[in-house]
Amino acid sequence: MGTGVSVKVDLKGIEKKASPTALAKGKLAIANQMLIDFTPFVPRKSGELSGSGQATKDGVKYPGPYARAQFYGSSYNKVRTFVFRKYTTPGTGKRWDLKASALHSANWGKVGLRAMGVKA
Repeated sequence: MGTGVSVKVDLKGIEKKASPTALAKGKLAIANQMLIDFTPFVPRKSGELSGSGQATKDGVKYPGPYARAQFYGSSYNKVRTFVFRKYTTPGTGKRWDLKASALHSANWGKVGLRAMGVKA
């Protein structure tokens, strides 16, 4: 259960120049920055979903039984489909990755390069 978010950042051939350890460090730094930037857009009625985000080297994951439904804005069972239209916190809603990437994606590559020790 849960949902994972992945955003591709083109590091322009840095994989050949940086060590695997530095590259892993850069990917984790990007994921951490993404998690920080996603937080204002994640629905938070009780705070469980926004507090459950985890940064990994592969991206950001939100575990939990309803993370996927909140991320896509709908859910279903055998009988009917549910669509979430009303969010209690202003500025939050489905597909928070798109909202955050529109505002912050330019900085994510710089954060990764800085974590790898490359001058940006």
